[in-house]
Amino acid sequence: MPTPSLIVGLRLGGKKAAVFGDGPIAASRAVFALDAGADVVLYTGSVPESLSKWTDSGRVTAVPAAKYAASDISQFSVVFVAANAYGAQDIARDAHAAGVPVNVAGDGELSDFALMPTYRGASGLQIAVTTNGVAPRAASRLLREIVDKLPSDLEPQLVQVEQLAQVARTAELERAKVLASMDTSQSDNEVSQSATAADTPALRSTPSSVAEGPEFLDLATLRTSATQVTQDTDVATASAYVAHALSDLCFVYAAREQTLGAAALAWTRRAEKNAYGEWVSALRMETRLGAGHAAWGALAGGSRVAAIASAESLPYMAPVLVQLAARRQPIVVHAAAQSLDDASCVRSDVAGVFAALHSRAVVLASASAQEAHDVAAVAHAVAAAAQVPVVHVTSGALDADDTNSVHVLSHSQLAAFVADVAVTQLEPAEAVQRALSQFHAVSGRTYRSLEYSGSSDAETVFVALGAAAASAQAALPSIMQESHAGVLNVRALRPWDHAELVRSLPASVRHVVVLSATDGADALLADVSVAALISGAAHIGVCGESVLDASDADIANTMRTALGLDTVSEETETEAEVEAEAKAEAKVEETPAIATPDASLDTALALAKRLAFPEAYATQLTARPDERTFAVKVSSLRRMTPDSYDRNIIHIEFDTRNTGLTYEIGDALGVYGSNDAQEVRDFCAAYGVDEDVLVTAVKDGRSQTRTVYAWLAHTLDMFGRPSKKFYSALAAFATDAAEAEKLEWLTTPEGAIEFKGRVADTVTYADILLEFASARPPITHLVDLIAPIKPRHYSIASSARMHPGSVHLCVVTVHWPTSRGPRAGQCTRFLDALNIGDAVTVSVKPSVMKLPPLDAQPVIMAGLGTGMAPFRAFIEERAMRKLEGIDVGPMTLYFGSRHRAMEYLYGEEFEAYHADGLLTNLRLAFSRDQKDKVYIQHKMRDDAELLADGLLANEGCFYLCGPTWPASDVKDAMVHAFTSHGGVKPTEASKVIEELKESDRYILEVY
Repeated sequence: MPTPSLIVGLRLGGKKAAVFGDGPIAASRAVFALDAGADVVLYTGSVPESLSKWTDSGRVTAVPAAKYAASDISQFSVVFVAANAYGAQDIARDAHAAGVPVNVAGDGELSDFALMPTYRGASGLQIAVTTNGVAPRAASRLLREIVDKLPSDLEPQLVQVEQLAQVARTAELERAKVLASMDTSQSDNEVSQSATAADTPALRSTPSSVAEGPEFLDLATLRTSATQVTQDTDVATASAYVAHALSDLCFVYAAREQTLGAAALAWTRRAEKNAYGEWVSALRMETRLGAGHAAWGALAGGSRVAAIASAESLPYMAPVLVQLAARRQPIVVHAAAQSLDDASCVRSDVAGVFAALHSRAVVLASASAQEAHDVAAVAHAVAAAAQVPVVHVTSGALDADDTNSVHVLSHSQLAAFVADVAVTQLEPAEAVQRALSQFHAVSGRTYRSLEYSGSSDAETVFVALGAAAASAQAALPSIMQESHAGVLNVRALRPWDHAELVRSLPASVRHVVVLSATDGADALLADVSVAALISGAAHIGVCGESVLDASDADIANTMRTALGLDTVSEETETEAEVEAEAKAEAKVEETPAIATPDASLDTALALAKRLAFPEAYATQLTARPDERTFAVKVSSLRRMTPDSYDRNIIHIEFDTRNTGLTYEIGDALGVYGSNDAQEVRDFCAAYGVDEDVLVTAVKDGRSQTRTVYAWLAHTLDMFGRPSKKFYSALAAFATDAAEAEKLEWLTTPEGAIEFKGRVADTVTYADILLEFASARPPITHLVDLIAPIKPRHYSIASSARMHPGSVHLCVVTVHWPTSRGPRAGQCTRFLDALNIGDAVTVSVKPSVMKLPPLDAQPVIMAGLGTGMAPFRAFIEERAMRKLEGIDVGPMTLYFGSRHRAMEYLYGEEFEAYHADGLLTNLRLAFSRDQKDKVYIQHKMRDDAELLADGLLANEGCFYLCGPTWPASDVKDAMVHAFTSHGGVKPTEASKVIEELKESDRYILEVY
C-alpha cells in the first residue's frame, strides 16, 4: 500500500537551516527560514542583495558553493535547494542519507516536504509539511520535530498569517520568473510543479484585501445566520464554500490550472472555521500518479476530507478513489470540468471527469453557481450517509468574474442537513434519493437524479449533463415553438439506473440524441445506448452529437439540426448588455471583403488573379462572406420622443426595393453596425499600422482580404468589451515583463476586483491594446483575438403588405457615463447617426412572434416601450386583411411606458385603430404619470374576465415583448384571471399556462 502523506509541524526556532543556490529563489527560501527563527548557512556563488541586512547581523552565513561537503548536512535541521542550484540532486541525496528533511524547489520527486501556509506561535514559526506519498525517508526526523502541543496564544497569533503569506507571494513571483525562463521538462507522470505555499493563486504581489474580497463570500454572516443568505459568487467559490464548511482538510489538485481552489486556500490563510467550529486546512497538492494518498492518510485519521480537483487531475486520482470506494471511505471531490490547453487557456473538459465513472464513486453534476452550491451540499450528505467517495462535477461559466446571486445555506443549515441525511447508513442510490429529498425540505429547491423538461409527447429527447444540459434547457422554449422535443438533464451519472432513464422519457419518444461534451468516446452515450437496449426500449434510436467547446447558440443549432429545423444566427447582446459595452459607429457603407477558400493570398498579383478570375478561384466580393445579407438604404428617420426627454427613441424606415429582402410578420431585422471612422483612424495611428494596407486572414473558415481599416471598422468589435481570455492571450505578445504579468494577473481571482472595475467602466479592446504598449499583435492575430461585430436584432415594426418595399424599426438609443468619458451602444449610435440615403447591411431572422393561424382568433398583446414594435406590425397586418374583407378577431393591446406625453409610441395610430374598432381594447399604463406607479400587469389584473374569455373560452393567443422583469407578474395576472373567471383550480393554473406555451398560444419575447 502506498505510504499516506504526513502533515506535521516543524519547529525551526533557534536551529540551523541550509540554503543552496543563487538568485531570488534561494533568497526567498532563506527569508522563509529566517522568519521561522532559524539561522541560515547560504551556499552560493553570490549573496543576493536582499539578504545583506541579514549577513550584516550574522543571521546569514555565506559559504562559497564550491566548499560544500556532504558531511556538512548533519548539522542542519532542514535543507532548502533552489531549482538552479548546482548539484541539486547530489545535495538532496546527501540530505536523504543523513535523515535531514530537504525541499528542492520545483521538484516533487527529490523533496521530502512542501512549504505550506501556517502561523507564528509564541515559541516560533510552525511550518506545515507533507511527504505527499513519497517514501518516508525523513519521517522519523520530522516526527521528532513535531510540536508537542499547540501554543496557548494560538488565536491571537493567527492574525500574523498574512505576513508569512506576503513573503511567500514575493517568493513565488520570483520563482515563477525563473521557472518561466528555464527550458526544463518534467517526468511523464507529473503535471504540475511541486506544491508550495507560494503556488496558491492568491499568493501574488497584491494587497491582502484581495483575498478577502466579496468574491469569496461573507463567512461571518454565514456562520451566524440560521437561514439562507443571498450572496454574489461564482461556480468555483460556491462549491468551495460547502467543501470548506463540511470538512477539516481540503486538498487542492489543480494540475496546471493554478486558479482552482483559490477561495479555500484564502480561507485557510485567514483561519476561517468550518460548520463544526473547527479550523480547516486547505492544501495545494502535486498532481501525479498516486495523487490522493494524502486524503487517504487523513481519512485513516478520522478527518472529514474534501478535495478540489481539475478534470486534468482526476485521472491521476482515480486509482485511489477505487480503493477508497472498496473500503467505504467518505471523501467528496469537487471536480471542475475544465483544464488548460497548450496555450494555457482554460477550456471545458468533461472527458477527464469520466475517469471517475469506473471508480465506483457516486458522480453528481451541476451547471451554475446555484447548482454548484446545492449539489455540493448533496454530495457531502451522500458521502456521509453511504460512506463512499462522491465526485461532484462542476461546469458552466469558468471565469471567476462570472458571478450570480446564490441562495447560500448557512453553516448551521449545512451541518444539520448532513446529519439528518446520514442518520443511518444507506446504499449509494438510496443516499442520493434521500439527500435530494431532504435538500428540498431545507432549501425549497428541487433536484432529481434525472430531470426531464419539455413536451409530454416529445418524439426526440436530448440527453446531456452539466453545462451542455443547461444550454439545451435554455434553448428548449424557442425550439418547442416549432417542434415537440424535450431535454433530460443527467444530475446523477453514478450510480446509474438503466430502468430509471427509460422511465424518465415520455412514452412517445423515438429518438434520443446525447449531447456529448467530449471529442472522443463518451461514457454518457454508452450508458444511454445500453439502457435503451436492456430496458425494453429497443425501439428508441440513440445517437450522439459533439458539443465540445460549443456556445449556447451552437448547442441550440445542433438541436435544431437534429430536429430538421432551420438553424438561426447567434443572438447578439440584449439591450441591457449593450448598455455595458462601449462601441462607436461610422455612418459609412461597409467595404466588401474578397473571400476565397485559399488562405495563401500573399501578393498583389495573387489578388489580381482572384479578382480577374472569380469563378476559377471561388472568389466572393461581399461584405459578409457566408452570410445572407442585404444592402438597404435609409428612406426615413425621425425622433419619436421630445428633444428634452432623456430617452431617445427613433423610428427608421429602410428602402428594400430591388434588394431581394422579404420578411414575414414577427421577423427581426439584424443590423450590422460599423465602428466610428475617426476612432478607427485614431487607433491605427496610435497602434502604428497603415489603414490602407491589404491584410489576408482566415475568418469563419474562409480566407478574407480587406484593408486594415475595413477589418477594424467593419469586422472586428474593436470598441467592444474584452473577456479574460483576451487579456490572457494578449499577455503572450507583451515584450515588457511587467505588462505581461499585469495582463495575466487580471485573469486571476486576485485581479478580479480590478477586472470587474474595467468591465463596469467599459474598457474596450482598443483601450487595452493601447494601454499595454509592448503587446502589439499583428492584424492577422487581432482577427483571431477580437470578437467579430455581430448583428443587433430588432423586431420589425411594420407589415410588408401595408408597406411594400419598406421595413420599419423602432429603436431606443443607449448612452451611459464612464470615467473615460460618455459611451454609447454600438448599433444604436450607428442608427442614430444615419442620414437619408445612407446604406446599411442587414439580415432577416425568423421569430416566434407570429399571428395565430386563424384570423378570427383573439390576439392579446403586451408591450413595454419599444417592445410594442412587433405589435404595430400585427395590427397593420390585420388592418390589411380587414380591408380585403376578411373577418378578423378581437385585438387587445396593453402598452406601458413612463410618461404619456413623452413616449406614447405610435399613440395616434393606435387611437385611430381603436376608434375604428380593429383594436378592440387599448389598455395604457404610464407608470410615472401618477403618484402610485401603474404597470401593464395591474391593467391585466383588472381585465381578468377579458383574459380568461379571450384565451380559454375563445382559444386566443397572448404575446409579451419587452424586458424580462414583468414576466412573472404578468404570469401571476394570468393565473388570477384563469382561477377567478376561467374555472381553473389554483393548483392547475401553471399547468394550463405551460399547455398554452406548448400550443404556441402564450409567447414571450423578453430580453
